[in-house]
Amino acid sequence: MVRGMALALALLAAACAAPGSSLRPGTGGGETTFRVHGPADEVWLVGSMTGWRPVPLARDGDQWVLRLPLEPGRYEYRLEVREHGVTRVEWLPGAERADDGFGGENGILRVER
Repeated sequence: MVRGMALALALLAAACAAPGSSLRPGTGGGETTFRVHGPADEVWLVGSMTGWRPVPLARDGDQWVLRLPLEPGRYEYRLEVREHGVTRVEWLPGAERADDGFGGENGILRVER
């Protein structure tokens, strides 16, 4: 279990180093931080952890940030980034993905104990 969690955290740390979106996962009900780097007019997190309702990220300099307390488990999500009237969907770099049932994909976030 500890080895699996260490591997998951190492993979997420590598993803966080890439430009675009990043995540610092919480553990055991701790705070999970979503970040989107770069220009945008608005950014929302939409996923199973929000009841599929858009939750806005707050601008913090040149990035957008949202902190959520998440219990251990598997969550599906997407980050919707609106810039110049166009909305694009982002996931964490290298994120596992799942079919959303509507012709698109959701990212998968796993929060470990």
